[in-house]
Amino acid sequence: MDKHPGKLFYRLTRLFPGDGLPGGRAPAAKVYANPLESVDLPTPSKEGGAPVWKVLSRLAPQPPKVGSSISQAEISQLLQPLSVRRGGRGYPSAGGAYPLEVYLGVQNLQDTFPGIYHYAAKSHQLEQLSAKLNLAAWREALMDLESLEQAAVFLIFTAVPDRSEAVFGLRGYRYALLEAGYAVGEVMVAATALGLQAYPAETFYDENVRALLSLPEGEYPAVVLLLGR
Repeated sequence: MDKHPGKLFYRLTRLFPGDGLPGGRAPAAKVYANPLESVDLPTPSKEGGAPVWKVLSRLAPQPPKVGSSISQAEISQLLQPLSVRRGGRGYPSAGGAYPLEVYLGVQNLQDTFPGIYHYAAKSHQLEQLSAKLNLAAWREALMDLESLEQAAVFLIFTAVPDRSEAVFGLRGYRYALLEAGYAVGEVMVAATALGLQAYPAETFYDENVRALLSLPEGEYPAVVLLLGR
């Protein structure tokens, strides 16, 4: 068998006629019992806004340039596609496993302390995990990404493949990565509709990001999305 890790991954996660799946129940999403602070986000608007085809025509990855703040109302709209509604969320998840978690590095969000936050999708809240945002360490982790300083907020999407693997076996790792793409795409569309800049940083030092978020074993950073003006 080819030892190239990418090719090996796809070989090991193929399905053939007659193959079975574990069919187990996916573990629940993360819950932080004692965050430093919880921020109740404003109720997202479901009316108005730019027509979807106009938004899609403007959609393009653009790093933040101005460095000014964004509002809680804006971050609420951006995170709304990721929130829990009617038992699911605003993007597809194979088997309803939802292996994604989302964290925020907050630099300049109105009425919100800087620091590291976890997005609680069920309650549509920001849970503060750390009051410190080591921008120098984050810039190093993102391989000296110059536009980081201009980002009001950056979202870190992480994957917990064990949730998908419980249902689909090794193929669950594919679904976890696909789901990150679905979620990031929805946030980018929302950002474009609000006239904000959104830039996905897919290349970073994985262990640096894991350490900055204090991620447990089995949870891996997938994409960092810079947001601002």
